[in-house]
Amino acid sequence: MAPSRSHPIPIHRSASHTPSMLVNAKKYLSDRPQLLDCPRCKVHGETELRFVNGFFTYVSFFIILIFGFAILPLFFLWVPFCVETFKDAEHYCPSCRAWIGTYRRLGKST
Repeated sequence: MAPSRSHPIPIHRSASHTPSMLVNAKKYLSDRPQLLDCPRCKVHGETELRFVNGFFTYVSFFIILIFGFAILPLFFLWVPFCVETFKDAEHYCPSCRAWIGTYRRLGKST
């Protein structure tokens, strides 16, 4: 009888054939939508983003305010509150709308 070959055990793969990010998904968050599994409903998908004012928004505002008298016109004070580049990104599940985490520009992401 011929020796039997062992077959590899299949590893769970997501629908996009990439490893799913369920454990510690918060360290993978950025200011762009991320593909991951929702910890609440277990659906694999791309997160929805909501941009909110964070610490970096207010720091940028005060920097423009301080240097606005000498270099920049004070007209630019509104920019950090209207441009997504200055805001934190909150990630939500597209299916159940559960909060996944927040990517912070300054400070520790939660």
